[in-house]
Amino acid sequence: MITMIEYKEIIQLRNKGKTHEEIAEIIGVSRRTIIRYLKTGKIPIYKRVQNKKGDLLEGFYKEIENSFKICPELKVSELFVALKEKGYQGSRRHLERQTKKNRDLKKSKSVFFERKIEPGKVMEGDFTEMDVMIGAKIIRVHLWVTSLVYSNKVFATPFFNESFECFAQGSVDAFNEFGGLADKYRLDNMKLAVKKILQGHNREVTRRYAEFQAHYGFKQDFCNPAAGWEKGNVESNNCHFKRLIKNKIKLKKLSFTCLEAFKNFVWQVCREHNNFDSVQDRLVAEKKLLSPLPRFPFASYQTHFAKVNKYSFFTFGKTGHVYSAPSKYCGMTLEVRSWTDKVELLYQDEVIASHNRIYPPHEPFSIQVEHVIKALCKKPGAFKDWKYRDCLLSHPIWKKFYKKLIDTKPLDRANKDYLNCLRLITKYHRDDVAAAMDLALGDQDIDLESKSLTKILEDENFDVFLIKPIAVDLKEYDQLLTATK
Repeated sequence: MITMIEYKEIIQLRNKGKTHEEIAEIIGVSRRTIIRYLKTGKIPIYKRVQNKKGDLLEGFYKEIENSFKICPELKVSELFVALKEKGYQGSRRHLERQTKKNRDLKKSKSVFFERKIEPGKVMEGDFTEMDVMIGAKIIRVHLWVTSLVYSNKVFATPFFNESFECFAQGSVDAFNEFGGLADKYRLDNMKLAVKKILQGHNREVTRRYAEFQAHYGFKQDFCNPAAGWEKGNVESNNCHFKRLIKNKIKLKKLSFTCLEAFKNFVWQVCREHNNFDSVQDRLVAEKKLLSPLPRFPFASYQTHFAKVNKYSFFTFGKTGHVYSAPSKYCGMTLEVRSWTDKVELLYQDEVIASHNRIYPPHEPFSIQVEHVIKALCKKPGAFKDWKYRDCLLSHPIWKKFYKKLIDTKPLDRANKDYLNCLRLITKYHRDDVAAAMDLALGDQDIDLESKSLTKILEDENFDVFLIKPIAVDLKEYDQLLTATK
């Protein structure tokens, strides 16, 4: 159906001598529609066709009223079947329309009550999700958002998942930004904090959450189950900040190299919001009533126990990510501490290995050469088909050194010499070993073996900072400046 303005335009175009096809193309409708409007000379008015049979529910209204009195929760589908048995010949849709008002009156309406908010009394926290371009890939990021309800001061920290470590670290970041704590910390019944929902507002909490609460001294304040509106301030801020962050990213066409870069951006957005006069005016009164922070921040890690398998690897949790351990601990069950950014392996309360925590889109394993190199030197034949051999060729100079070895020696001999050379990183710094390899590659009189590298490393005149950088032939890059056929 066209508008009156479009109809007038059709008449004007026709008076100018335009054909039906030309008018249809200009207006954007079919040729037959143009012919119909020009033939009738007016815009047709559509009306609902009246039911000639009359009201098909006539005589059943008393039955319907009695049915709802007897059974207020009666469904339309059940009522429809009952009326059909008594001679009703209409449709179910007609029955739904005619009984809607009756059914609506039976529904109980939720009444909401506005809270009186006092300064320094309540802070709220919650996770929210958003997709962000990090490292040239779209990654799902989880923001832990904390707000002071009275002043509406907000702080958020992004993470790759929704673990206890992320909740604790996000809260610690917010507490530090606020410069204090409100009396209560209102949360929903998330599993990382609540083990069991008891009667009323009582909860059986997890061990680590109890330690976190005791460290900061705030009162428990969990929402009722499925009642997210009870922490409406942070829920509202979640929507507001996600929209604000997305719009800023789109307008400025931003992308981020890592999660740390995105975190700095989010913190900047939060601080811009917190500098508004409407927040600052209320914050002056609220800040005076906040409880002081403890001397030391809470250690936001989670404790696990993992067995180091025969491959000198361990995993924890349900992620399936693989981490290496020193080979002498194979077969032992050790303590693992998982932080938001790192994973520590402990033996008798001493950290024996530390890894950057693995998150997508990185490889699902983290293997440190120092943990496996001694075992590989004892079994050099395993290096050829080892599943993770690329981690021993991750440094550009290591890779160049190994290529030179396999070009000049039989493969088995080259593998053995390379592993013995790489083993020097257990005694010397890996940058020094790489520099010694580079010097050996540049001197044809030096044998590419561990004894020669040791001699270089123990030379009093050896200084990694005095090594000249590799000369680059800029002509190799000329092809990037010219079009290729």
